[in-house]
Amino acid sequence: MKIIYAVDGSPHAEAAAELLKKIPFPADSEVIAASVLEEIPLSARAAEHVAPHVREKIHQERTENANTIVATVCDQLSDQFASVRKAILSGNPADQLTTLAESEGADVVVIGARGLNVLERFLLGSTSEKVLRHAPCSVLVAHLADASRETTRAPGRFRILVAYDGSPASDEAVDSLTRLPLAASTEILLLRVHTMVTAFRQDIKQCLSESWRQEELLARGALETAAKRLEAAGIHQVTTRMDDAGDATSRILSVAEEWQADLILAGNTGKSGLDRFLLGSVCKRLTRHAPCSVWVARTKQIAGA
Repeated sequence: MKIIYAVDGSPHAEAAAELLKKIPFPADSEVIAASVLEEIPLSARAAEHVAPHVREKIHQERTENANTIVATVCDQLSDQFASVRKAILSGNPADQLTTLAESEGADVVVIGARGLNVLERFLLGSTSEKVLRHAPCSVLVAHLADASRETTRAPGRFRILVAYDGSPASDEAVDSLTRLPLAASTEILLLRVHTMVTAFRQDIKQCLSESWRQEELLARGALETAAKRLEAAGIHQVTTRMDDAGDATSRILSVAEEWQADLILAGNTGKSGLDRFLLGSVCKRLTRHAPCSVWVARTKQIAGA
């Protein structure tokens, strides 16, 4: 497996490194630690007063700093992965990371939810969101752990909540787990949320209809099939859950909080027509508001295909 790890020295990037250590990627996995030097924007007036040699000096210092940070990260990850190498790039971070992922044939891009940009301290980082939308492979968005979050589970456990809706994208999410040598301490919850129409108590009528019963039976069957695929891959701590809710994303987030998930795994698109053309609205909201890191699974696109 080939992994692109975005390094910028931010706390969220450090959280991404910790996540790389926790998730048991295959032993022969290769990591490319990439740092992108974004051009410092200067107004035309300000640029006139900055001599070329000063700009060159600034660029040199930034490059040296990036090299130092990336080298440190490579040392930290070298014991876990078969190959760790660095890449120092220049330009727009999202564009450069996406291009690198495509040229390297990466399987996943690992990136912090927010970078060092001031605005990104308050919003999902614009770089993260662009990479999530345009990357030719899966994207793992790392969030900082909430120090105030109380943990009641046994120590050493790693919990993955899979947002499963029966779509090909969510099946790809399940398959991505079967390709990992997950430890016996890993717990997986397959969650299926039925969206209810709650306006004017239509949910009561909806639940009483024969079509709803048939859909529920099919959904339970799909959940059990997905659980058996995981168990066949040697993952035995698998549970399934079906919930009804007016808003699927809100329910996924509340279950993740309640279950104290370490990672939410979801397919990059759902079943709606618009989701075939846009980044799935559920995934977008999950990466913005999740209490933990989020892995958006996507079938790898081959360059030139």
